Amino acid sequence: MTQAPFESPQSRLTPYQRRLLIFLSVATFFEGYDFLALAQVLPALRASFEIGKVSAGILFTVVNAGTVIAYVLVRKADQWGRRRVLATTIAGYAVFTGLSGLAPNVYAFGLLQLCARIFLIAEYATSMVVASEEFPAARRGMALGVIQTFSSLGAIVCAGVVPKLVETSYGWRSVYFVGLLPLVILAYARRSLRETERFTAQAAAKAHDPHRFFQILRGPYRTRVLQLGAIWFLSYLTMQNAISFWKDYALTEAGLTEAQAGRAIALGAVVSLPLLAGTGKLLDVLGRRHGAALVFGLGSLGVFGCYSASAMPVLVVS
Repeated sequence: MTQAPFESPQSRLTPYQRRLLIFLSVATFFEGYDFLALAQVLPALRASFEIGKVSAGILFTVVNAGTVIAYVLVRKADQWGRRRVLATTIAGYAVFTGLSGLAPNVYAFGLLQLCARIFLIAEYATSMVVASEEFPAARRGMALGVIQTFSSLGAIVCAGVVPKLVETSYGWRSVYFVGLLPLVILAYARRSLRETERFTAQAAAKAHDPHRFFQILRGPYRTRVLQLGAIWFLSYLTMQNAISFWKDYALTEAGLTEAQAGRAIALGAVVSLPLLAGTGKLLDVLGRRHGAALVFGLGSLGVFGCYSASAMPVLVVS
């Protein structure tokens, strides 16, 4: 069988692939930072806007609706190209994150965060597509693992700096002003970003019809798409809620202080980084199926421990 040019078996990264890996990692670093920001500032946000837990839950519902709406923007990568959508999503999440810090009330904040979440999820998904198409099969798991690690590193930095930023004169708003930094990175790096070889080849062959919204469900991968969609829905339902509300739970029910909660999140994330960085290699060695079962199983145990344990070491591990 003749191998397509975008499925090159070579395992060493080219200079461009190394630069691309750095660019995607930095962009996803800020995605991780912005994604966790709402969960980190929730206690201060509730006090500032004088909203209760029920209203906070509604706020998260509105904001997280952006994860579904993002699908429309991600699909544009098949029409506009990966490069254009990636640049658009990075600019979009940076702008709306920065504007969130200027929100005069909870309604404006919710709308701005909804828009930011659309671009955040679309950026993350497009980055995964670019990585899957541009890196050789032998190094693909490694590349995806590195990018995901930087996303988590961004979340760690967010957890670490929020206690300091909320004490500044701008309060919780300063957390979102930091989110404007990706615009500087994008302005510098986007000129050297190329379109992926796979998209270029498919566009030349007109192998994809971008106007058929449910085209993926009419092809040979329909069952697999539905299976993976269900798995991702259930894992996201669990993990996102666990992460979003844990700090508020820690401060209001578990009796932790702002500093203790931030330290628990930061320590737990730092300890997990080596494991996270090795996830790509794990998937390359054990296979996607067995590796995913191990990751999801440990994640479930972690969620249980986060909301049932009281000892700080157990919370950190969870």
